[in-house]
Amino acid sequence: MEQQNPLLLPNEKLHILITYDECIFYTNDDRPIIWTPLRSLLLRKKGQGKSIMVSKFLLEVTSRLKLSENEILLNPNISTEARKFLKSEKNKEGWWIAKHLLDQVINYAISIFEAKYPNYIGIFAFDNSTNHEIMPKDALNVNNMNVNSEGK
Repeated sequence: MEQQNPLLLPNEKLHILITYDECIFYTNDDRPIIWTPLRSLLLRKKGQGKSIMVSKFLLEVTSRLKLSENEILLNPNISTEARKFLKSEKNKEGWWIAKHLLDQVINYAISIFEAKYPNYIGIFAFDNSTNHEIMPKDALNVNNMNVNSEGK
């Protein structure tokens, strides 16, 4: 398929949808049913095992949000890809939290998008994760407001 850009007025810019998602892969992430010889018992490991979390941004136009070889040469001070990995175990790098996502968006995804598409507008769409609900501590949040005029 070939992308067909609409005719835009001089002050208009094309919008590009950028989707985000993350996934955790486990070493013992296998099927619950297995084939074994008759009357033999297979000992399975407890727990899901070691894991790695992959977090990335995707564009319909170019697949992953990353710079091409030419764009890397033109933008040597920008990271080449917005994809991030995290060893999400208790004694490793910890768990993926909102600060990781904010760092990935602000320091990687936006700068890469702006280098790739300087005359476009990026529309970032996030899946439904509690990490994406972060807001400043002093932000107005309906969940923290009183229904009546009484109270704090």
